[in-house]
Amino acid sequence: MRRFAWGPACAVTGLMVSLGSTSALAAAGDECVKVLGYEWSGEKQSMDPADMQSGDDAYHIFAVYNRLVDVDDNFNVIPELAESWSVSDDGLTWTFDLREGVEFHDGSAFDANDVVYTFQRFWDPALGSGAPAVMGFLDPEGIKVVDSHTVSFTTQEPVVELPVLISNKFTNIVAEGATHEDLRLHGNGTGPFMQEQFTPNAPVRILVKNPNYWDEGLPKAECLRVTVAQEPITAVSAIKAGEVDLVLNVDPSLISALKDDPNIELLETGASNSMTLSMWVDTPPFDDPKVREALKLVVDRQAMIDTVLLGFGEPGADNPVPLGSPASYVEEAPKQDIEKAKQLLAEAGYSDGLELELYTAEGVPGMVRMAQVYAEMAKQAGITVNVIVTPADSYWDDTWLKQPFLTSAWSMRPAGEGLAVAYTQNAKWKETHWERPEYDALLLKANTTVDEAERLKLYQEAGRVLAEEGGVIIPMFVHQVLAIRDECSGYEPRAQNFNLNFETLSCE
Repeated sequence: MRRFAWGPACAVTGLMVSLGSTSALAAAGDECVKVLGYEWSGEKQSMDPADMQSGDDAYHIFAVYNRLVDVDDNFNVIPELAESWSVSDDGLTWTFDLREGVEFHDGSAFDANDVVYTFQRFWDPALGSGAPAVMGFLDPEGIKVVDSHTVSFTTQEPVVELPVLISNKFTNIVAEGATHEDLRLHGNGTGPFMQEQFTPNAPVRILVKNPNYWDEGLPKAECLRVTVAQEPITAVSAIKAGEVDLVLNVDPSLISALKDDPNIELLETGASNSMTLSMWVDTPPFDDPKVREALKLVVDRQAMIDTVLLGFGEPGADNPVPLGSPASYVEEAPKQDIEKAKQLLAEAGYSDGLELELYTAEGVPGMVRMAQVYAEMAKQAGITVNVIVTPADSYWDDTWLKQPFLTSAWSMRPAGEGLAVAYTQNAKWKETHWERPEYDALLLKANTTVDEAERLKLYQEAGRVLAEEGGVIIPMFVHQVLAIRDECSGYEPRAQNFNLNFETLSCE
């Protein structure tokens, strides 16, 4: 994360407000620290960590709950509800020593039974959690209570990165016996804030300080008020007017509207969201590998970064591993090759061109612009891309996963999780309908290989297979820019954007 100084700014005109009026943003909890998000789960909003639908749910779930361990931007593991951990000599059993004296918000004591219950419930088919797709290396029956504050995870093969891989967005700890019906509307965690006001699809949620939080002196704020604005100008308007204290994502096109404001500080993360264009590989014309390759070759990735993100990003190589990672299968992004794209299309029977519909929405800042820029690039190869912009507030419910060619975005994850979350056979969110048993086996082998150099080679091979054969185009990774009022302090953004930590955030 870096903070940056700015030159002259542009004026903001024609401001719009997503929630009807600026008063809607200030209607409730005005005494709280006011956080403005950008993703929206609508009626699917949930307080159940195992049921997270989008980054919108993370706004409250990561305030109400804790995980066993946290990770920093380099995926170094940080203690949370587990104070320490160790692995057996054969690499099959990880043992976690838990904090004592921790309570859930309902006053019940936290212990090892809660951890075992949290992880084992993921495999209940009725729950329909996305967790099994990213933790296929776990054996639910191998998760056991050692004593009241010790839990062990025994796997069939060594999983050397197990602490990192179980720090995903689903694994916030719930109390033993809690059901989805209980948790969807009534969160009960051990985290720094407690649920005060929460109704799915409501404009405002209020979280209040947990007076019995295990980390002494935290949280700093007495309460949080969380709202969402999906129109980028609305977010800029709200923070300039002092109606919100923290904007979790500023659209790059509007950064200039904030950079000269003395009351606002801007923060930039490293590689964060991967921006994607995803196609169903079982649906014509995307079922032809030559068409998929052509659609990837039309992209000028640096030009897209410069145009869509105004430089606040870095190129991708059609898999969710950034180029700078040792797990990346290439060091440079693919180059645009219009002539080869034309040749491939001709070989696929589209010598006279190809017409497609690409669905998008401003579900994440920059998605619509990415679709529009992609359409202009594709035109050079004789591909007509009709961009269909749908409402942002219903995109993830009504369009995403329901159309054969669309835009999306995924938070940064460690290689073993990022390569799995949407691309394995049992993935909950199969954006591309791509299923390869040999790919799943390759990824499982990578996650269970002890030797680091060999493990990286396997991740690289999985990334190559996905990039060359899969149905996802990942032209770029976003460097998210956040805005915070100058009377506020203590917030450090993370590249893994669902991993929100409001514990040290406070405003005068």
